[in-house]
Amino acid sequence: MTAPDLTPLAPLARVIATTVQETPVRLGSPDGAVQLIQELILRTAAYAGSELPRTPGLAQHMVEVDAERQRQLAKWGDQKHPDGTGGSGALYVADRYRTIVDHALDKGTARWRDIVLEEVYEALAESDPARLRAELVQCAAVIQAWIHDLDTRPTP
Repeated sequence: MTAPDLTPLAPLARVIATTVQETPVRLGSPDGAVQLIQELILRTAAYAGSELPRTPGLAQHMVEVDAERQRQLAKWGDQKHPDGTGGSGALYVADRYRTIVDHALDKGTARWRDIVLEEVYEALAESDPARLRAELVQCAAVIQAWIHDLDTRPTP
C-alpha cells in the first residue's frame, strides 16, 4: 500500500509545531497540558477557517465536485481541448440572455435555468483566456448557488 501524500497538510503541521513551541506546559500538574490543548484547538480551528470555504454548503459541494472530477480523471485522464469560444453568435446569445435575466429579475420571475445559461453564454462569448476563466468561475459560483438552493428547500 502506498503512503498518502501529506504535503498539503504541511501548513497545518507548521501551525501545530509553532503552537507546541510557543505554549508553556507545566509538567507534573494534572492540568499541565490543558493550555496546550486549548491553544492547539484554537489555532487549528483558525487555520481551518482560513482554508475552508465560508459560504454555507460550499464545502460539501466541493467534495462532491472533487469526487466527480476524480471519476472523470479515472475514465478519461487529464484532458486538453481547445476552448472553442468567442465569436459574434455567442456574443449575441449572451446579450440576449443578459436581457432576459435582467427583465426577469426586475419582475421577480428569474429562474435558475436562465441565470446559469446567461453565465454560460457569457463564457462562450469570451476569447480572452483570462476573461474566459473569470466567466467560468462565475458559472461555477451560480451553479453552486443553485445546488445550495436545492439542498436547502423544504422536502415535499
